[in-house]
Parts: sequence; C-alpha cells; structure tokens
Amino acid sequence: MSVWRPWDADDDEYKDRSLIRELIPPPLRAPALVWIRRGLRPSGQYAYVSMPRVHAIQTALQVDFGLSSQYVQADDMVKALAQRGDQFLSRVIDFMLSTYAHDPQGDDPGDVVELRRHLDHAASALDITVRDGAYRLKRRVSLGVEELAEAAKASADALAGEHLGRAWPEAYSLTPNTSVVMTEAIKAVEAAAHPVVTPKDKQRRLGKITQAIKDQHGWTLGFPVRDDGHPDHKAVLVGMLETLIIAQADRHGGAAPTLIEAQGHVQLASTLVQWFSSGVVERRP
Repeated sequence: MSVWRPWDADDDEYKDRSLIRELIPPPLRAPALVWIRRGLRPSGQYAYVSMPRVHAIQTALQVDFGLSSQYVQADDMVKALAQRGDQFLSRVIDFMLSTYAHDPQGDDPGDVVELRRHLDHAASALDITVRDGAYRLKRRVSLGVEELAEAAKASADALAGEHLGRAWPEAYSLTPNTSVVMTEAIKAVEAAAHPVVTPKDKQRRLGKITQAIKDQHGWTLGFPVRDDGHPDHKAVLVGMLETLIIAQADRHGGAAPTLIEAQGHVQLASTLVQWFSSGVVERRP
C-alpha cells in the first residue's frame, strides 16, 4: 500500500494515515461512486445506462432493482447502488473489475490504476488482485503478511501448501467463510506436522499430534534458551497448537470464528507449517 505522504507529515501522522481502515472510508466514497458511474457505461447525452448493463449487474449480484424501463439514468442507478451499503458497493466494484482482462505482458488498464490509487491513498481495507486472469478485489493485508503466506506455502509439502493456498484467499476475500478458513488452516498444520511427529499413524489429527508432543520427551524448537532453560519452547509449541485446536468451536455447535480470529489463526498456522517443514520443530535425545 502506497499512502500519499504530505511533505510536512511526521512519522506519527504518516503511521496514522497508513492504518488500514474500513472497506470504503469516507474520503473514498465519492471517488468510488464516480468510478462505478463510469463503469456503468452510460450512453447518450442524457447519460442513460442500457438495460443489458443493468441486468448484467442484477444477475451477477443476484439482486432485483425493480427497473423495467428501457433506459435508466446513471445517476439514479448509482444512487440505488449506494443505498445498499458499502459491502454491496464493494461487490459492485468487484464485478466491474472482473470485466477487465489481465494481460501479464501489458500495463494495467487506466481504470484499474486509478481505482488502486484511490484505495491506497484512502488506506481502504480493499485491495486489487488478479485471479483467474481477471482483476478482482480482496481484503488488504498488512505489509509482510503476504510474504509470510508465500514463504509458508513454498516451504511446505504439496498437501500442506494446498490447504494454505485455500485458507489465505478465503480469509482475505470480500465475504470470507471463516469456518472454511479455520478448517483449511488446521489441515495445513496437520499435513506438515504428521510426518514429523506421528508418521506411523494413519490419521492426521491435530489433537493426536499435540498430545504426542506433550507426552514424549525432547520436543522443542531450534532456538536458543537461557542457562535456566527458559523460554520453554515445548510449552510455546504446544500452546500454539492448542490455540488452533480450541479455535474451531463451530465444529461442536459453537459460534463460527470472527474474521479477525480466522485471519489471525491462518497466520499462526502458516508459522507452524514453516516450522514443521523446515526443521525448526525437532526432537532431541
């Protein structure tokens, strides 16, 4: 994210300006609506939107605006969209972005560049990515978090990497299924830890893996400790694993994880996958 920094802003002000905010912060609302209006492709001197364009938005977003005339004024259409709230507006933007094909060898379309600039400057929680050859929206992640995700997937075996590859996009999608995020995060850790801790067990179960580490002598992390044996790296490892285990309360009739919980746990899972895959988790005699 490249937030514009005024020439006289000190570090504290710039840090505050760079904090990731809501989907459509107040300064972004007007530019976002103007961008949407242009994407409606109004035709003619009265800026009408053709019904095929209205219908394309209706069917894609599965809503009915109740419009039946041959043409709809663009301003009226934008007003109807805005009344449905920021989450809905973000879906409209996402749909319009998806109509722009991505050319790996070329420059981004001007409309995409403009929207990305507005999202960055407003420190919006929205960001633009490329998925399946088209531009799409995603939730913004803090600097360094995506690098953690990529490093974890790169260090993991194929199965653990596949699960992380499903957990991360879901966690930062516009409408994430937090239960799916948690399930895939736990499966990723199970896939990475199983061959290290319980290779002879036919079942990959995080509970079994964690219990084996608790019961067996010598499990630790490949980090230095003080002369008095602290920090207790086995306790740290067990605590991290148990944090994941108890997080999936919805499997037993509890509430689904919140978005913050799901995102935090997929970050935790990525760290554990890296540790198990790279030899940081070890068992000493």
